[in-house]
Amino acid sequence: MPRPRKPLAVLEISGAIRKDPQRYRARKAAAKLVTAGIGDPPAEWIAEADKNGRCKALLGIWNEIVAQDVLGVLNISHRVLVETTCHLIYKIRRASAGYGKATSGDFARVTANLATMGMTPIDSSKVAEAVRMPEQSSRSSGGRGAGGWGDLIG
Repeated sequence: MPRPRKPLAVLEISGAIRKDPQRYRARKAAAKLVTAGIGDPPAEWIAEADKNGRCKALLGIWNEIVAQDVLGVLNISHRVLVETTCHLIYKIRRASAGYGKATSGDFARVTANLATMGMTPIDSSKVAEAVRMPEQSSRSSGGRGAGGWGDLIG
């Protein structure tokens, strides 16, 4: 299995992008395209929530997942992943209540989906570090305002 890509923020801090900017040009362009947030839940779920218990439950799970995105990493490209995760969590919760059957594959897929979105304890620490790094790189390199006490005293 190949090594996962480093986030662009890490590459900027390490100086890899300055050293070879052509190598990362496509990744930087793709990152600029994805600026829209996750948006509202699927329209079908909203329209049918009053009449359909399944849609109401899926809507609740969607809101639960979006509320757990405290780092703000979910965007428009995660919509299908979040929707799929909602369906799987719904299936697992129904099985726990005695309706239907959930397999170990369902549990594994939910865990993998949440990890992909940075919503497991280990993965959230990785995402938090990647989100924190651009803030650190935007600070000046020395003297006051370089982090720590300089930021506190002004």
